[in-house]
Amino acid sequence: MYTLLIVDDEKEIREGLKTVIPWNEYGIDVVLTADDGDTALAVVQANHIDIILTDIKMNRMSGLEFIKNVYRDKLFAAKSIVISGYDDFESVKEAMKLGVMDYILKPINIDELQQIISKAINHIQTEQFDKQNQLFRDKQLNHAIPQLQEQFLRGLLDAEHIVESDCWIADQLKSVQMEWLKDHAFALLVLEVDDLKAIEEKKKYRREKELVIFGVGNVINQTLKEECFEPFALFADKKERWVLLVNYEQNKELEVIESLAKLIIERLNKYVKVNVTISISPDVEGVNKLYSSYHKAIEILERKVIIGGNRLIGSDDMEEENNNAQVTLRNVAEVVDLIKFGTEAEIEECFRSFSTMVKGWSFTNIKDIQQLTFEWLIELFKKAEAAGWKERWREQNLIAVWEQMEQFDTLDSLQKCTMNYVIEIARSFKLNHQPNNQIITEAEAYISKYYADNLTLQLVADHVHITPVWLSKLFKKEKQTPFLEYLTAVRIDKAKLLLNDLQFRIYQVAQEVGYKDSVHFTKIFKKVVGYTPKEYRNMRGIHEE
Repeated sequence: MYTLLIVDDEKEIREGLKTVIPWNEYGIDVVLTADDGDTALAVVQANHIDIILTDIKMNRMSGLEFIKNVYRDKLFAAKSIVISGYDDFESVKEAMKLGVMDYILKPINIDELQQIISKAINHIQTEQFDKQNQLFRDKQLNHAIPQLQEQFLRGLLDAEHIVESDCWIADQLKSVQMEWLKDHAFALLVLEVDDLKAIEEKKKYRREKELVIFGVGNVINQTLKEECFEPFALFADKKERWVLLVNYEQNKELEVIESLAKLIIERLNKYVKVNVTISISPDVEGVNKLYSSYHKAIEILERKVIIGGNRLIGSDDMEEENNNAQVTLRNVAEVVDLIKFGTEAEIEECFRSFSTMVKGWSFTNIKDIQQLTFEWLIELFKKAEAAGWKERWREQNLIAVWEQMEQFDTLDSLQKCTMNYVIEIARSFKLNHQPNNQIITEAEAYISKYYADNLTLQLVADHVHITPVWLSKLFKKEKQTPFLEYLTAVRIDKAKLLLNDLQFRIYQVAQEVGYKDSVHFTKIFKKVVGYTPKEYRNMRGIHEE
C-alpha cells in the first residue's frame, strides 16, 4: 500500500483531488494534504511518502522550491508529479531536471491524471521488484563467494604451471573479490588437526570428524575477523587441512602473522579441544607461486612427526631439524651417504636402530623379517652401485647372501650380519671416494653464488648430490658449524658490505642478501653482529638522511 501527498494552496483543488479519484484502486490507502511548500516539507519529514502531487506555483514556498528542498535534503526518493499552467513551462523544465517524473496542465483532466498516477505506481512497483531481485542476487552472491573462492584457490593449488594469461587471472580474482592476491605478496599458512584419524576412530558423536573440521574453521575465521586487519582468504584443501592466505606487506612484521597463528592454536586448544599444527610459508609473490609455496608448507608440516605437533613450524624449524637429524636405516639414500662419508663407528651407531626399522614392518615371523631384510640389502646394493660402488652388486652371490641370512633366527644376529655387509661396502667405497672437503667446497661455491635466493639445505644437497642429513653432518665435520649458521654468516657478511653504501636502504639490503622481511633481517643481524643494521651504520659514521 502506498501514501500520496497532495500540495496545493487552493483548498477546493486539494480536497477535490483527494475525493474525486478512487485512490485505493491504485493501492494508495493514505492521502495526505498540504496547503503550501512549507507545510508539505514538514509532512514529508514526518511521513514516508511514495507519491507527491504538487502545484508548481503557490504562495510562500512554491512547489518548485519545495521539490528542490526535498531532493536536496534527500527526504524523498519516490515519484513526484507537478501541476502547472501553460505559462509555467520554464519552471516545469527545471522541475524535470530535478527528477520530477511527470507533469499535468491546468485545468486538470482526471483521466489524464489517473494515467499518470498509474504510471507512477508501475514505476514504483518495478523499482521495488528490481531492488528485491538485486538484494536476492547480492545475498546469493555473498553465499556463493566463499565457495567460488575455495574452488578457484583449490584449482591453483593443483596447478604447478599456470597457463592462463595475467588478464584472465586478474579477472578471476576480481570476480571472487580477491584482487589483493594479484597486487600484494601474501603469507600462506596450512593448518592440520593432529591425530585426526584417532579422533575419527573414537566416534563419540555421529560425524565427529566433520564437526571437528567445521569447528576448527569457525574458530579460525572468527579469530581472523577479530585480530587480522589485512585481507585474508580461508579455505579447506582436499585433505581437510585449512589453508590461510594473509596479505603480507613488505614492511609488515612476520612476527605479527606468527603471533596470529599461535593465537589460533591457543583458541583451538581451548574451544575445540584439539591439537593443531600450522606451517607457514611467508612472502608468496603472487598466485603463480601459490603451488610451490603450498607444497613447501606441506613439506614443512609433515616434519611434525619428528619435531612434534600442536605448534607453529617455519622453514627455520625445518632447517634446525635437519641440522640435528640422524640417519634412519629405512631411508636407503641416507644409508648410502653414511657408507660414503661416515666412519665404521657411525655405521655401528646407526644400526642400533635396526630393531626400530624391523618393528615398523609389523611382522613377527622370522622368515618374513629375513625376507624384508634381504630385500632392503638388495636395494642398498643397487643405490650404492648408482653412487659409484665399484664392486657391482650383481656380482655378489645373492643366493649365498640369502642362505647366510637364513642361518640367523634372532634379531641381534640378523642385525650384525646385515651391518657387516654395509661396513664391507663402506670399506670398498673409501678406495675411490670423493673427499668430504670437495663436497663442502662445491656446496660453499653454490651458497656464495645463490645466497640471495630462497636457499635451503635441500636445494644445496640436491646440487652436490647427497642427502640433506649428510650435508648437514659434513658441514659440522668440516666447517664446525651447522648449515643454517653458515648460510646466515655468508648473508650477514654480504649485508655488512652493502650497509657501507648509503644508496641502499636497510630494507633493500635485506632483500639483496636473501631476507624478504626487513624486520626478520634486523633480528638476525643483531643476533649475529650484536647491533642492528642502523646501529652498525652509525658506529661506522654512516648516517641515513
